[in-house]
Amino acid sequence: MTKKSENETPTDAEERLESAREKFSEAVESKIRGIKGGAKKATRTVKKKAEHVSAEAREKYEGARDSARQGYETVTTNLDQLGEDVKEYVQHNPGKSIAMALGAGFLLGILLRGRRD
Repeated sequence: MTKKSENETPTDAEERLESAREKFSEAVESKIRGIKGGAKKATRTVKKKAEHVSAEAREKYEGARDSARQGYETVTTNLDQLGEDVKEYVQHNPGKSIAMALGAGFLLGILLRGRRD
């Protein structure tokens, strides 16, 4: 701070004080504007990145969903065809079908019965 000069009146001191207060106030307001501008810029950047990540996630989800739907449809179609093939085989080979069913039932019975010591 500067020393009070001998000729300085109280009014001069008040004016210097008011001038210093105004400069300080302007400096603080300038810093606040800078901080607000930086915050707005950061907000825009974060928002853009969040939108980008959201769009990528949506695309990946839709791709996975479509793949799962396609796989389900393929399995359903294959199972339907297998059922038709089995039905046709049984109609053309009833004796073999009965023998195979008996053999499968016998083996399943042995496996499920377990060991008896």
